Amino acid sequence: MEVVMYGRRLDAVIAAAQTGSFAKAGRLLHISTPAVAKQVNTFEREYGLTLFDRSRSGVQLTKAGKEFVEDAQMIVRQCEEILRRAQRRSADGIATVRLGVSILRPGRRILDLWQRDAGKHTDIRLELVSMPDDSEAINDIITHLGEDVDLISTAFDTGYWDDTCDTLALDSEPLCVAVPRNHALARRAQLTLKDLEGTRIRILKRHRGANDTARDLLEHHPAIDLIDIDHYDLDTFNDCAESSDLLISKPMWAGIHPQLVNVAVDWPEPVIMHYGLLYPLDATPVIRAFISRIAELSGLADRTPCQADRM
Repeated sequence: MEVVMYGRRLDAVIAAAQTGSFAKAGRLLHISTPAVAKQVNTFEREYGLTLFDRSRSGVQLTKAGKEFVEDAQMIVRQCEEILRRAQRRSADGIATVRLGVSILRPGRRILDLWQRDAGKHTDIRLELVSMPDDSEAINDIITHLGEDVDLISTAFDTGYWDDTCDTLALDSEPLCVAVPRNHALARRAQLTLKDLEGTRIRILKRHRGANDTARDLLEHHPAIDLIDIDHYDLDTFNDCAESSDLLISKPMWAGIHPQLVNVAVDWPEPVIMHYGLLYPLDATPVIRAFISRIAELSGLADRTPCQADRM
């Protein structure tokens, strides 16, 4: 019997595994929660598998499910790459560079830069690839840059991705706070740490880099209530808008949520990340050509991408 697994049901299985929830998987796939549950249940029943343990808090992969999803993701990536290579070979010699974009990584600055070059670099086509904002999924994409996605524009700490991918730093990204528009502090141009006393601020759990520097400085003010978060996604921004909590944010997220406004912070010492591009360690010549051109358009013409990384 021929077994053909790749399709909507496998997409539902992988999305549920990535998000730990049929509801979140549905939002990721733009289908309803019952539709996701039906596709997963049908898949398990047809192939005699139990891939998930279900509970009220969500779904969790079984041991067999974890092994299955890891193998399936690898096969899906291989199939998609085979298709993309075939498409690129038939595209009249124009090479494609794929920029991953999402709500929290919209890539606007890269697109604006590339638009300046419109018509001048006709041998490269920039393709936008939709990505989730789930941290586990994003980390997997970054680990496998060059397979589904070639580039991601984001904020990053110096050295953080050195063992995983190359980076091109284009700008500084000083941490700020996202403030609900109906909050008194939203009307300020800049805030001191004294201004933040009496507020609740959501901040990533201690890990490293600029975020930890911000935490260290905020912890010197006991009147500031720090609330740990595991990651950023649209739900995080929605929760802050509804609760009037503040959120440690970045300039690249200005305008992400209509009810929140970014306000600069006068930190006692620099609390800055880089903004730029992540790309594969073994990047193809066309990716490196794109990186070099973006560096030139950004005013980094006198520096190589590697030198720019170490700004």
